[in-house]
Order: sequence, then C-alpha cells, then structure tokens
Amino acid sequence: MNTNLKIKNRRIILWSLVVIYTFSLPYAIVVYNVIALRWSPEFAGFLPRLILLVAGTAYIFYSIKAKLPFNKMFLLIPCAIISCLIIYLEPNPNKHIHIPEYVLMTWLLFEAVRIDYKGTGIFLLVFFCSSFLGVLDEILQGIFPSRSYGWQDMLINSSSSLIGILSLIGLREDQGKNWNWINQLKEMRGPLSVVLLGILSTAVSCYMLFAVKNYRGLWFAYPDWLIAWNATFVLVIFVTLRVLCRHTMQDAGEFRTQKITAALWVLSALIIILYIHMVVVLSFSAGVPFQ
Repeated sequence: MNTNLKIKNRRIILWSLVVIYTFSLPYAIVVYNVIALRWSPEFAGFLPRLILLVAGTAYIFYSIKAKLPFNKMFLLIPCAIISCLIIYLEPNPNKHIHIPEYVLMTWLLFEAVRIDYKGTGIFLLVFFCSSFLGVLDEILQGIFPSRSYGWQDMLINSSSSLIGILSLIGLREDQGKNWNWINQLKEMRGPLSVVLLGILSTAVSCYMLFAVKNYRGLWFAYPDWLIAWNATFVLVIFVTLRVLCRHTMQDAGEFRTQKITAALWVLSALIIILYIHMVVVLSFSAGVPFQ
C-alpha cells in the first residue's frame, strides 16, 4: 500500500470517527443511566471525575517518562481549575461527563486535522471546531427524548474543549511556525463571507430555538422566514463547498499546502454550519418536539 493511499484511508477513518462520535454524544445519557441503575447514581456522578483523575495522572507520568519541559506539565493547572469550576458551578453530576467527552473530541479533531494542516494555528482551529460541534450537540439533544437544549451546556462544552486544547499543547507539537496560509485565506473571500453569514444565521437560529423550547417544544414559535432561510442556506453551503473543493484541488505549486490549510478553516466551518441547518430544517419538517 503506497503512502498516499495510507494517508487517504487514515483521513477517511478519522473524519468518519469525528462524525460518528458527534452524533453519538446525545446517547451518552443512556450509558450514564445504565451505570446509575447497575451500581448507583453516586457512582455514575463520580465516574467523570475518576476519568479526569486517571487522565491527569497518566499525563504526569507520560510527561516525566518523555522528559517533557516542566512548563508542559504546568498546563495541568489551568485544566484542573477549569474542571473544578465546571463541577462546582454545575450541580447536576450527569453534566460533568461533558468534560471528558469534549477532551476526547479535541483529540479526535486534532488527529484528523493534522493530516493536511501545515502551519501555525491548528490548536485554534481545533478549539473552534470542537466548540461549534458542541452547539450542534446541544441542538441534537433538543430533539432527543429525555435530553434538553441549553446554553449552559454549550458553555461547558467550550470550556471542556479548552481543557483538551491545553492538554494537546502539552503533548503535541504545532504543525509549523508560519502564518503564510492566511494569504491564501484572504483569497477565499466568497466562501469566507458564507461562513460569517452562516455563523450569524446559526446564532439567530439558536436564539429562536429557546423560544421553541419554551413553547412546550412546538415549532410554532419558530419563524417561517427563518426556516425558509435555513433551507435556502443549506443549498448555498452545498454550492459553496463544491466551488471551494474544486478551487482547492487545483494545482497551486508551492502554495498548495498553504491553500489546503486555509481551506480547512473554511471547509470545517461550512460543514458544521451545514449540519446545524440541516438538523433544524429536518426537525421542523418532521415536527419533532424540541425540548
């Protein structure tokens, strides 16, 4: 098997894992409830803290064994502070499972992104993607029985993603020491405009979903003009993705790696925005109760 084929297969496997993992997160409560019934609610609530304790201990042992600089080990301090704040401020113990969930999310995303990413900024991109997927996760929870949609969980998801990023900074290297890919990003003004418009559209949709939730989960509270916009924007993203992929695959000589790195920023945002809008449109069309 040649190198290019190995890379292609690895890319497919890792990005498929990211998708599967994202859409399986709403089902984590099922595992939590099984553990609570099999042992006890107290043990189920303690399990996320146990996972974090084991992971932190493993981090320390690996840092010592690999003879990493002490400043890498010190990154555990902000990780511990963020974890403790989440646990202290969120009284519901089943919400604490979000911490290891999104630490794992950042690691999966990092391994997938770094296949093609060449340059500085990979940790920032992974944090953005993980936090944005946290929004998608919350919308999925809104249509999942026994789950609920809430801004507090979005904040926990982003904070947990930050813990994952800090651990990655300690154990992984950046993918280069240059920002030259930004020059290629500036040439993608059209797709970038769609991304910015998509972020605004997502924010408005998320806000209006609270109205749906407060209206006993019925979609009458969701404006007709907004669902029409969501549906139209799905088509806009499909067209943009087609154009962007065709543009990125064109031979750019010595700038090819920079173009691909820049495209990763746009592609990842567009795909997540696409999923968010599709979930909203399909849920509205099916009349699925939103809690």
